Parts: sequence; C-alpha cells; structure tokens
Amino acid sequence: MKMRTDSVFISSVLLTVSLAALVPENLHCAGTWRQLFLQETSRFSVRNYLMPIGFASLAVDLVSLIVIWEAYIRRQRWAWFAMFIVVWVYAFPVYVLWFLEVLIRSPDRIDWSAGFWGAVKGPGLERYFAEDLANFLLMAFALLVPVRSFFLRSSAPRGAPAGAER
Repeated sequence: MKMRTDSVFISSVLLTVSLAALVPENLHCAGTWRQLFLQETSRFSVRNYLMPIGFASLAVDLVSLIVIWEAYIRRQRWAWFAMFIVVWVYAFPVYVLWFLEVLIRSPDRIDWSAGFWGAVKGPGLERYFAEDLANFLLMAFALLVPVRSFFLRSSAPRGAPAGAER
C-alpha cells in the first residue's frame, strides 16, 4: 500500500497533532467539574467557568478530528471552511486572544527578557502563551498548506487523463 504524502495529507497530520496537543489543557479545565467556585483570594471566589469551557473545547476538538479524518482528507471544500472556522473562531480567541488581552491590560505582568525558548522552558504565563501561540501558528500554517488542492484544482476526476475534463 503506497502512502500519499501530498499537501492535504501533511496538513491533516499537522492539524491532528495540534488538536491533540490541546486535549491535556482541555481535560484539565473539564476536570474542575467538582468545584462550583474557584477561590481567587481568601475572601473572594468566582464561579467555575473552566469546566464548561473545557468540555466545550473537548467537543470542538473531537468534532474537528472527525471532520479532518472523514472529509478534509478527501478534499471536500466544506471541510476546509469548517477547519478555517475552528482555527480562527475557536482556537484564536480561546488560546491566543486571552494573552493579547493580558498584554494590553497589564503589560508589566509579562517578562520578555528570557525570549521565546526561555518562555517555553520556564514556568508561568509566558510558557502558556508560547505553547498556545506555537500551536495556533501550526494550525494556521496547516490550513494554508493545501489551499491549492482545495480551490485551484481542475474539474477532471482524479486519475483521468489531463484533457478529459468537460
């Protein structure tokens, strides 16, 4: 059996890896289901919104993996649009936009002196952002790789001679 290594296959593998990398963080959030409130300080607690976000994110991850494995790999255009929505309407706000908000509201909380690799190695907010940003960029790149395969293909069926389209 010959394995296809075209741009759609590479893109589907990259998207699968990036979605699978989100699962531990989402499981951690969903794992707080027993706590109705999260303690912010000794006198202040807030409602636990991590749990529903974790379960919703796991559902989006699962549906996205099904779309990738069933339709995206078959070059169905709607699947590319579905993954575009997942990357830009789900992954960007949930995993990148939060950091941009922190950066705008309190830029002094971020220590950029260590650089990107220092952020990945070290603990704290910088590490979470570096991981989430790298994962988002991988998803965006994986979405751009097969654009020609989805939108600039000829109308001839696969395997037909070049002059056979009608």
